[in-house]
Amino acid sequence: MKFSYTVFDSSNKIQKGVTEAANLKEATKLLISQGWYIKKIKPKGKDRIIFKDFSFGGVSLIDKMLLVKHLGTMLKSGVSFTEALEVINDQTTSKKFKKIVTQVAERVKTGQALSNSLAKYPKYFDPLFINIIQIGEESGTLEENLEHLADELDNRLELQRKIKAASFYPAIILAATFGLGLVLAYFVLPKIKRLFETLNFELPLTTRILIWIADVMDKYGLYIILGIIFGFLFLWFLLTRKFVRPFWHWFLLHMPIIKNIIVNYNLTMINRNLGIMLRSGLTIDQSLSTTTKTIRNGVYQQRLQAVLPQIQRGKKLSDSLASFSHSKKNQLFPLLMIKMIGVGERSGRLDESLSYLADYFEKEVDNTTKNLTTILEPILLMVVGLMVGFVAISVISPLYQVTAQFRR
Repeated sequence: MKFSYTVFDSSNKIQKGVTEAANLKEATKLLISQGWYIKKIKPKGKDRIIFKDFSFGGVSLIDKMLLVKHLGTMLKSGVSFTEALEVINDQTTSKKFKKIVTQVAERVKTGQALSNSLAKYPKYFDPLFINIIQIGEESGTLEENLEHLADELDNRLELQRKIKAASFYPAIILAATFGLGLVLAYFVLPKIKRLFETLNFELPLTTRILIWIADVMDKYGLYIILGIIFGFLFLWFLLTRKFVRPFWHWFLLHMPIIKNIIVNYNLTMINRNLGIMLRSGLTIDQSLSTTTKTIRNGVYQQRLQAVLPQIQRGKKLSDSLASFSHSKKNQLFPLLMIKMIGVGERSGRLDESLSYLADYFEKEVDNTTKNLTTILEPILLMVVGLMVGFVAISVISPLYQVTAQFRR
């Protein structure tokens, strides 16, 4: 696979080019190993839809990933914390991120730990990010922990891109269909209505329905469009409220097709976060507590919060997860996951079992997203076809009757 990149070389000059690697992670490692500082890297090719990791004035995931990768590489080369942060600050193009790195570097100069300095920005660096760095500082394995963290962020970024790529095509079709329907109903149908009103015979049912829709849009069309726009804005505002999220997440977990992606994505994040924190030296209850804070799905958060007290009392993780009631149609924690965690607990290699499960569920997400377009394409085309066919029949049927009267 080919990747296009924009980097800064050792003399701080911008270089652009294309490199070939198995995946985004390998391409990033290859560029960093050459002593370059990455400004932008993305897959190249016409067969893939590319998405930029928009941050809207914040800190993007790729900014954090490159921070960790560059920091780990420079620390291995003997560069001090402050020097490494100053170099990263010079290379970054995000104003918000540059400001944060500058403030973190100033705190590190005064003797504060890197983890404590980053913890001042909980909005941008989650507990997983902070705890892994803190454990590395305390145990003397910071470089190794930074590498684990970089891999986790890289995997997370790649997973998000797959989901965005899979949802792009259906979103475009739905938006185009919705826009076409509004234009047709607001601009075209009112004019057709006046033509049909001049006819002196009984119109077909489909035509009468079409005229009714045209009449409604002619009288209240502007209010309907504004109502739809404000309705979407209100829905978006409502879904950002904390008290609504658990209900919304529960609803998504019961939607066909989408629920499989959401379940497998959350299971990927849970297993990967637990595995990386256990490898970094955290205990199982500390790892589970941190994972609970990093998972955004409200339903899974509630389940993990219920598990944590049981783990703190000495109960095994597999037994705690198995205590939840499961149904074949809606398994938040599949039997495979519970059994694999149990095997890892008995063998003393829980982190390896969790890493295996993370890779397994990530492949499930990948397979589902690849098939998503194939599944939704005929459904969307059928919806568009029915809409166009309804309008065509409603318009052509009266014209056919007029033609038949002339023949008589």
